[in-house]
Amino acid sequence: MFEFQFESLTAFLEMAPHGSYVWPVYLLGLGVLGGLTWANIVQHRRGLRSVKRQIERGEKHES
Repeated sequence: MFEFQFESLTAFLEMAPHGSYVWPVYLLGLGVLGGLTWANIVQHRRGLRSVKRQIERGEKHES
């Protein structure tokens, strides 16, 4: 089924000579995805506030 290819967790993290290139790229990717997620949440909240303000203005003009 699944066979672990490294002798230990340390060997896995080092990934022979490639670990110093692989892990920073993973961290960069996670940082980009985290930043995009955060930006979308902030933009969504701003949009909700804007719609709420527009609805409140519309109710004031109707009465």
